[in-house]
Amino acid sequence: MKKQLLFSVIILISLSSCQLTVVEEPHVHIDVRDRFLGVFDVEEYSETFGAYSYYHVDVVALHGEPGSVILRNFYGAGIDVIADVEGNYLYIPHQDVGGFHVEGEGSISGNRLELSYSVHDYMAYRDITDYCLSVAWR
Repeated sequence: MKKQLLFSVIILISLSSCQLTVVEEPHVHIDVRDRFLGVFDVEEYSETFGAYSYYHVDVVALHGEPGSVILRNFYGAGIDVIADVEGNYLYIPHQDVGGFHVEGEGSISGNRLELSYSVHDYMAYRDITDYCLSVAWR
């Protein structure tokens, strides 16, 4: 019995002298939109008119909407279009902005953003929807 008591006391003394240190990794917040943000030089091809256009688009985060961005000067028309980001993909839900019906989608790889979208100018004399493909670099 004395041996068990002595052994228990030794174990308790050794355990009480140990320190447990917990190291917490710093929390790094990664915003999925970051890879899309910036100013892009756009080369747009209109499948409808068979013509190229060149302009700049500024992609900024939409505050208060963690998965959304704003494409400023979309279509080279000075309009701001909202898009949803999921991974490397960008989705432009159907929306009416500045006299245009707009919708489309795209993806990013490195500094290259590719978009496919349709734009209908409902204030124009002719009732035509412009189907476009664009490649943009930053």
